[in-house]
Amino acid sequence: MSAQTLSSEESEWDGARFGREESTGVVFGLDFLQVLFLGIGMVIAVVFVIAGGFPGGTLAAAGTVAVFGGLGIPRVFGKSFLKWVQVFVVSLSRRRTGQNEYMPEEEGIDVAIGDDGVQLLPELDVIDPPRRSEDTPRDKKGRIAPLKPARLMLPGEFGELLVYQMPGGSAFAYDPTAKEGVVVAQISTHKAFGLESFDNQEARLRAWAEAEATIAGIDGVLRVQMSDQTTIVSGAAVLDHYDQEVNNAQVAEDPDTGEKVHQAGEAIDPFLHQSLVDMLSAAEGQPVHGMWMSIVLSQTKLAKRIHSSGRGIRGFMETALVAMGAIESALPESGTEVVRWHSPRSLAALVRSAFDPASSVEISERGDDGVDVSAAGPMWAKDSLATFSSEGALHRTFKISEFPRSQAQLGFLSGFIFSGDFRHTVSVYMKPRDIGKALKTNERSRATWGTNETIRQKLGKQKTRRNDRQIEDLDQEEEELVRGHAALKMTILITVSAFSEEEMDANISQLKTSAARANCELRVMYGQQDSAFMASATPLGRLSV
Repeated sequence: MSAQTLSSEESEWDGARFGREESTGVVFGLDFLQVLFLGIGMVIAVVFVIAGGFPGGTLAAAGTVAVFGGLGIPRVFGKSFLKWVQVFVVSLSRRRTGQNEYMPEEEGIDVAIGDDGVQLLPELDVIDPPRRSEDTPRDKKGRIAPLKPARLMLPGEFGELLVYQMPGGSAFAYDPTAKEGVVVAQISTHKAFGLESFDNQEARLRAWAEAEATIAGIDGVLRVQMSDQTTIVSGAAVLDHYDQEVNNAQVAEDPDTGEKVHQAGEAIDPFLHQSLVDMLSAAEGQPVHGMWMSIVLSQTKLAKRIHSSGRGIRGFMETALVAMGAIESALPESGTEVVRWHSPRSLAALVRSAFDPASSVEISERGDDGVDVSAAGPMWAKDSLATFSSEGALHRTFKISEFPRSQAQLGFLSGFIFSGDFRHTVSVYMKPRDIGKALKTNERSRATWGTNETIRQKLGKQKTRRNDRQIEDLDQEEEELVRGHAALKMTILITVSAFSEEEMDANISQLKTSAARANCELRVMYGQQDSAFMASATPLGRLSV
């Protein structure tokens, strides 16, 4: 214990902490909408004084200032009161017009592929892409010859995604509206981070930071989604995985019989082996952790490279294959590796199980067969202010709005990942930023704080420790950028699923306990539950919250 404490004190991560939630604003922490609203109130107050005189006009002006100030200044859960009014108005409007409820349409849009890539036409019969055995071909010049894609039937704006199959069987999800492409990797960690020594944890964290910088530096990467989903799978599927691991174990010769046996399972401990087999055979489902990494690429930023690689969708796919190779080589040092790149059917399986958690056991029994792409979306979904409902399940998505306020411990997010044996997904988003632009933004923020402090002093306002900490955060950010750290904007979302309000309350209670232990603050994504669910629980990299 003392040795670990000493290592921690001598660690380069000693004293590491996260910045507070930004509240720089335009002036005094007020955003543009607040400043505009208060400005309008001041103008109306001045008109009352001029037109009404004293005392009537003055009283009317005082009342106006009180009303506008009461509505325009307060901030609730990180948002101004005015923005919350917008959220409630939009939510109410969607409910009145029925836009918060979704049922899939029978018809889709067609996609015809010409020499230059993809051309969208009005109508389409939605079909499933080929399986791995029917690999995507290349023409005589070695260029990818894209086959007809399938459309993901999803709610609202998310229904524009088209799924292609690339050479090798990997899925390529293309958004023709946002001009983005998404590839999804199944990842695994081959070491138990929490069981390693402090020095080894540091080494892995250092390697992971380097991997993050490498991935962020890949041309065209817009966002990276890394998710860990606790779900329920078939006990038979777990047993099959166990048998596969036993068969892949090292083989040794028995000195007594001369027989070659695998050094795992029954050969190590017959009693424990049989107990595990009996338990898995009797269990309907077992909680497991599925991990994926989604890479979102920008067609606009990669326009030149796409053009030189064959143009259109084929050029975009070629560029994605290069990025996938770079990611595979960047991860292993951190103890993480790409197990495989999801195929169209396995990608559809992840999406389907997100909307319908009850189908997770059935889907897991299918293995690599997955789900038809056209059947990945929900048959029914409904969005409300605090929940998102689909296929009889309830989902609520939270955002980690405040990270540890004191010393951040290595691996503190594990408390959320292992917060309980219930369906939940923890998704970490990294959005790469240009170093130069990040430094300029930092400089503007510090200048704004300097101006605010000058005005505060002139008005005789007391200096607060909270303001000092936010200035320290900006200084720390500048120092890290100058030292060469990757400029990343981090967002962490957590989706909790249940099949009743009582179950949801119990699951959320466990999650909040984990948040308290990690010294983090959770915030419900009120009014954004549909887009927050898509960003957190599905592997499509669609961060719009």
